[in-house]
Amino acid sequence: MLRISIISAILTFAILFNNGLAQNHSIDSLNQALQKQESDLNRYKTLTELAIAYSDSNYEKSLDYWKSALSLANRLGKRELVANAYHQIGFSYMKMGEFRLSLENLENAGTIYKYLDSVRLLAGIQNDIGLIYRNWGKYDKALEFYLNALDLYRKIGDIEGTGIASNSIGQIHFYRENYPKAIEFFKEYLEINEAKGNSRAVAGASNNIASAYLELGKYDDALEYFLKSLHIYDSLGISIGVAIIQDNIGSLYFKQNLLDNALLYHQNALEMFQSLKSVTRVCYTQKNMGQVLLAQGKVERAINMFQESLNKAKQIGLKDVESDCNKFLSECYVKTNNFQKAYSYLLDHITIKDSILNSETLQKIEELQAQYERDKKEQEINAMNSKLKAQRLNLFIAMGFSVVFISLFLLVVIENRKKKRALVNLELLRNHLFQNISQNLCNLQMVKNSYEVEGYFSAWWEAKIKKVDEKPNFFHFLYKNYTFCYYVIAAEPNACCDFINFNIYNIVIEYIKNNGELNEGVLEPLNLYLKDDPIVKSLGKNSIKLYPFILYKKQILTLCPDNMAFRQFGSFIVSSTLNWSNLRPGDIVYLFGTSDDKSAMNELRKVVKSIDLMEFAEQKDLALNFIKSLELKEDAFIAAFKV
Repeated sequence: MLRISIISAILTFAILFNNGLAQNHSIDSLNQALQKQESDLNRYKTLTELAIAYSDSNYEKSLDYWKSALSLANRLGKRELVANAYHQIGFSYMKMGEFRLSLENLENAGTIYKYLDSVRLLAGIQNDIGLIYRNWGKYDKALEFYLNALDLYRKIGDIEGTGIASNSIGQIHFYRENYPKAIEFFKEYLEINEAKGNSRAVAGASNNIASAYLELGKYDDALEYFLKSLHIYDSLGISIGVAIIQDNIGSLYFKQNLLDNALLYHQNALEMFQSLKSVTRVCYTQKNMGQVLLAQGKVERAINMFQESLNKAKQIGLKDVESDCNKFLSECYVKTNNFQKAYSYLLDHITIKDSILNSETLQKIEELQAQYERDKKEQEINAMNSKLKAQRLNLFIAMGFSVVFISLFLLVVIENRKKKRALVNLELLRNHLFQNISQNLCNLQMVKNSYEVEGYFSAWWEAKIKKVDEKPNFFHFLYKNYTFCYYVIAAEPNACCDFINFNIYNIVIEYIKNNGELNEGVLEPLNLYLKDDPIVKSLGKNSIKLYPFILYKKQILTLCPDNMAFRQFGSFIVSSTLNWSNLRPGDIVYLFGTSDDKSAMNELRKVVKSIDLMEFAEQKDLALNFIKSLELKEDAFIAAFKV
């Protein structure tokens, strides 16, 4: 077996050397052509060819060419070219382990593909975003995007795309340690690409199948598929592929207890990954080398290797590697009799492992097969439901208003002594309600019920004890250059939430028309509305609070300063002024409150201050735990928006 591996390594070197000479000649020709071309369209084409030429040998150069191509595409004003550049930039960042930058660019591409109705390309974006979440250990989120991709590919009858999605879904089974099921999906992907003659995809599928066989202990089968993959990557001159297979063969030797051979293959792979500046692959390989060193009894060297891998995993968000390194470091410190450190690392391993495969994630993954087998009839029903969305919205609103009318009618019947007076009030309320509906129902479509405030925030979270299927309480709408954002909090949910929202919309728009700009003066008519409107009054003991703020260009106006705080310039700031504040990349805006703000506000403010020093992605869970432990009311909330 060792002899076969040495021969493969020699062949790899020879082929890569010849391919390298050919590639350099091709790159020189492209660079010469780029200097001579005057047409922006031709320059874009040449830049993409140069980017592709470097895609497997120098990630940074490839990325620079894609960025230049993006600049040209924007100048040309061709959306399809802009989207393609964003897509490739996102994929380049992914290979470099810069997952957040990757996600940002992929989402930009997806937005344009959706606008252009490019279903196949949009499906590819969904699949790539799923890959990012898989690397982050968010398997349920990854599965959601993979299934979206699968649905889109099936919708247009794209067999090759269906295979790509199947491969991605197989990876979820692999990380779930359901290896037979993973092999089933991987082989489907393999067969599709063998029929299409897609050699590179065949190599990737063979590698995936081999990895699954390796975990099952079927080493002969694993080696067969690894060598098949290695031969293809050799023939194509793809150095990253050769390095990955060498790393995997190292893992195969480790399983067979051939430790010296394993370390040699991992070391070769590590050097290639480092030359490519692939932080993600370096991270995995260092973990693999640490395992070999630990098995050899070289504990101190193993600790250093695991620690380097762990630091990189934390930096780029590879949760599965972070979990494994903590486990192996615990084993190392047991061997050195440092049981305190051993326990600490083991606790970290358990915590991360539980966060990756919690019960909610497992339940979603168990539903995979059912979703995978959905037929055309169900898809038609979903399409019909989508078309009827507007009608359903109106129906739900009407039903909600009916509940209000019925409730008021019952009150009239019960309170016989006030019957005449109640009937008069009911008539006034009915007239007021229908007058507003007829004038303003269209405004409901202007108010967004989501946290996605486009162009301002890159991430957000809300900590609130939500009831089943409860929609977010956060709303926003855009008018001219102002984005008006607000939380509507009620002690008890009511059927008039949409009614309240489009009245808020009317008040804000009317204020801008009368005053020419939007400022803190808008609070007065909003407060009067919440105090005097007949519909709000009809809700009786329900306590309703409004927590608004305004966004204008790159500024924010704090309309509820007692309920807001900021992380700016590296400091936690509570501002009592209503003046416009500049927002800068990395700033965090905190908003918190409850319908009964007097009893809980001090506690919520303390919670926000205590979580501010943590990483943004970790703040939500801690805030929610505080809300639960302090036994705050169900409508108490904390929200954070990162610029």
